[in-house]
Amino acid sequence: MSADRPLFSFSVVSDLHFMAYADPGETPVDWVPFLTEEIAYLASLEPRFVVCNGDLTNGKLRDYRLAMGAFRPCEMPVYFTMGNHEYYGRYEEPECTSERAQARFLAMTRMPGIYYERIHEGFPFLFLSTEHYTPDSNEAGWLREAQLTWLEDRLRAHAGAPTFVFMHHPLNDTVAGSEGTCLASERVRSLLDRRKNALLFSGHTHCRMDRDDQLVRRGGNVFVGGGCMYEEHPQSRWVDVYEDRAVLRLLCHRERRWLDAFEATARY
Repeated sequence: MSADRPLFSFSVVSDLHFMAYADPGETPVDWVPFLTEEIAYLASLEPRFVVCNGDLTNGKLRDYRLAMGAFRPCEMPVYFTMGNHEYYGRYEEPECTSERAQARFLAMTRMPGIYYERIHEGFPFLFLSTEHYTPDSNEAGWLREAQLTWLEDRLRAHAGAPTFVFMHHPLNDTVAGSEGTCLASERVRSLLDRRKNALLFSGHTHCRMDRDDQLVRRGGNVFVGGGCMYEEHPQSRWVDVYEDRAVLRLLCHRERRWLDAFEATARY
């Protein structure tokens, strides 16, 4: 392969919030048609895969039916993580525990677990999910010990390789709007501090992505903030993966143009 061409590329979106009203026709909320069009547009760019990094839905079955219908035409893999909104079924279904919300997520997205690993061209991709809804803690991310132990094991196993990590909630005090966003921040940060060349992608904050504090370099690692795909500044992240670097680009979906001023390179 030519040195100036990436090995592969992938797209990262978050906070799509597919929702339908509880009427007989399951009427979509007003931003769903735009989301569906832009997912199709992303697919037309032919990334190796797409990552939907949390808050795909508001947790109800009818929301998932809408969301999976929008992603179904995609020919490439789509990897999902759970955000806090995947647990919102509890507001309509009192019996909807965290465990039931996770079971619904797995059944509808067909992911192998709420945390899992994929390898592309020798590069590890680690997908994490919040495991409990914490409305009394600013809806912060919450990871059980088993998931943290798994993360530690996988980071150790890939200590010599650049590693891409995805978690809906940003670690505290990293990217824009990340004040008190993850209850496991200290533990995850300590795991990342033991190594270099990890890129952690997050969402949750709904902060626009075309700002300098949405890409933070710290301790040899890179923290990449996400935005919201249907609000005033609908944007997604595009990543070109090379042998020695990752080039991160921003796509403005309102105008379908690249925001070249915010292109950044993370060298391994």
